Amino acid sequence: MTPLWQKLQSTQGSDLNWLWLPGWSFRADVFAPFFDSLPGHHWGADYLSNDCSFEAAASQLVATAPGTDSPDGSPAIWIGWSLGGALATAAFAGIADARSQFLVTLATGQRFLSYETGKGMLREDFQAFSQSLASNAETTLKRFTGLCAQGSTEARSLMKQLKSSQHPAQSELNRTLEWLRYEDLPPLPRSRHLYGHADALKPSQMTSVELSPGESHAFFLTTEGKRHLLERLHQLAEQLQHESAKQEKMP
Repeated sequence: MTPLWQKLQSTQGSDLNWLWLPGWSFRADVFAPFFDSLPGHHWGADYLSNDCSFEAAASQLVATAPGTDSPDGSPAIWIGWSLGGALATAAFAGIADARSQFLVTLATGQRFLSYETGKGMLREDFQAFSQSLASNAETTLKRFTGLCAQGSTEARSLMKQLKSSQHPAQSELNRTLEWLRYEDLPPLPRSRHLYGHADALKPSQMTSVELSPGESHAFFLTTEGKRHLLERLHQLAEQLQHESAKQEKMP
C-alpha cells in the first residue's frame, strides 16, 4: 500500500508540519505555490492510490499523520480543499488532543450533495457527472477544471494551473468520486472554513466561516485568494508557536 503522506518539501525556520489534502482528482502539488512562504515540513495526502472507504481513509490519515509518533504530538496545521477538506475534517475529529493543531478547509461544504439549489451540487447533477466520468473521463476532467475556475477573473491561467496538478483519467477517480456522498461534517473547535466568492459548486458553509477576496472554487490559487490564505496560515502558525511557548513555561 502506498503511504498516505508524502513529503513534499521542507523549508527552514520551523518544525511545524503542514498537512495538505487536495480536492478530488488533484495531486497535493496543487498547493506548491505556498510552500516557500511557510517555514516547516510540507506533507501531501495521496489518498487516490489507497483502495478504501472515505471513513477508513480519514482514520488512516490521522493515524499516520507526521508527528503522531512524537510523545507530545508535533504542532501541525491541516489544510484541505473541497473533498480534501472533508477528509481533513473527518480525520481531525479523530484526534484525541488537538491543542497543538489547527484545521483549515477551503471551499469544503458541510455536505457536498444537496436536495436544494444553492446548497451544494444537486444529486441529479452529480449522477450525470458520474456517468459522464465513466463514459468520457478526459473530457469530464477538463470540464471539472472549468467548474473549479468558473467565476474567477483569472479563469484561463487558473485552469492551466489546475490541469498541471490533475491526475490523469483512471478508475480510482470513479471510486473517490463516490466519497463526495459523505454525511454532514461535524463542527469542530480550532478550525476555520474559508470560501470564495462566485463558487460554481456552491458549497454549504460550515460554522467559523470566513469569505476570501478570491473567487471561484479554487479561490486560494488566485492572486487575492492566495494572499489572504497566507495571512491566515501565518497567523495560525504564530498562535501555535505562542501556545507552545506558554505550555513549556507551565510547571
